[in-house]
Amino acid sequence: MIAVMAAAALAGCLSPAPKAPVNWTISVAGEKSVARVDRKWDVVRISRVEVRSPYDGRSLAVLRPDGSLAFDPFNAFASAPSSILGGAAVDALSASGAAASVVGPHSMASVQTSIEVTVTRLALDCRKDGVREASVALSITLLDGRRLVSVAEAEGGAATPDGNYSAAFSAAFCKAFAEALKRL
Repeated sequence: MIAVMAAAALAGCLSPAPKAPVNWTISVAGEKSVARVDRKWDVVRISRVEVRSPYDGRSLAVLRPDGSLAFDPFNAFASAPSSILGGAAVDALSASGAAASVVGPHSMASVQTSIEVTVTRLALDCRKDGVREASVALSITLLDGRRLVSVAEAEGGAATPDGNYSAAFSAAFCKAFAEALKRL
């Protein structure tokens, strides 16, 4: 009996369950970093939001000082980053004032102007000693029908001194999006 109990304890059956990851999101609500720009378009569709690999998983990607990339098992996005950023892109474009109206990719509205968003980096940057910063790099492609009009790239970052990754990634995304929007 003692041998069975010892084997069960060593196998992890009696140990506590592992800690579940904390889930974070990205939102534009309340963000001051969405810069207002002059109205450029009437109605715009956010037609596609893509998050490139390896940043497209739910676990937070961490850029380490040695140049390697790790994935944090204790911190994750609440959903796939592309689905979270789809709503954030619609909200950020709406808040910017660049378009009179903004519709999402599933809207049935007939729209001539559309925007594609490609996120090339969505990570917690820990490459500098003692610094944790949410980092977002993206490009915005402006289309008129199917004709490419312009492409703009930008980056945004936000410190995470309090460990609130939702606030930091939201601010970093809004900064990058607003800067790319200005460059279109």
